[in-house]
Amino acid sequence: MTAGVGVEETRARAEPGISYAVARLHQRLFASITERVAPYGLTTLQFTTLSVLSGNGAPLSTSQLARRAFMTPQSMSEVIHALERNGLIRRNPDPNHRRTLPATVTAKGRRVLAACDEAVADFEDSMLEGFSEKDRVAFRNMVMAAVRNLGGGFPCE
Repeated sequence: MTAGVGVEETRARAEPGISYAVARLHQRLFASITERVAPYGLTTLQFTTLSVLSGNGAPLSTSQLARRAFMTPQSMSEVIHALERNGLIRRNPDPNHRRTLPATVTAKGRRVLAACDEAVADFEDSMLEGFSEKDRVAFRNMVMAAVRNLGGGFPCE
């Protein structure tokens, strides 16, 4: 005999799960960031790469960037070539490994990144509208903890 599904159980299932909600958030984040960095000639992946490079403070190889920006080395290679072609990064041979060409952000890259950071910060403010400062910090901490719990970590840790 099958037990009937209670009203509360049905209502609970009608609510989207956390995984679904986070996936939808990711879709909206990616699309919105793409929209905001496009006027500066960047894709979201290029913006992410510039942000990682800028935040690191030291030159990074393509493989290091790929790991930190959550891309395959092949995808990162395409991103690096586009950024270099547009004068946003510079690559110089590593004195210890001639085949390695660590990248650094150029002055032009820093200017473009600053403008993109401002546009993305404005977007984040609209996304978190109605959140108190305490709620914003708590939300960020919870998202970061969830990423860590899944083994995602963060490059600066």
